[in-house]
Amino acid sequence: MADSIKWWDMPIGEQIGNAGSEVARAIRRKNNNDRLGAAQFCVHAIEMLGYTKQDPKNANRRDELTCAQEEILDYIFGDNLYQNDDHSIMKWYDAFLR
Repeated sequence: MADSIKWWDMPIGEQIGNAGSEVARAIRRKNNNDRLGAAQFCVHAIEMLGYTKQDPKNANRRDELTCAQEEILDYIFGDNLYQNDDHSIMKWYDAFLR
């Protein structure tokens, strides 16, 4: 719980930006056919988004954050049902860095 409290001290843009860095690493590993590396970074991103969802200040964004988790899982591990590509996945994360 201590980790989540420290995480909650960050503004949402920083939280999502950090998760986005892990997503970018997962995508790079996926593109290099490093399935294990992609999985490790993806799982870490999912955990970070989970902490972000639990943060009380982000209560109004829980559905959006759940969708982000589903999309990255589908893109890295699934059948890409959402029909994403590297750019479309990262576009959402990049929007929070501004």
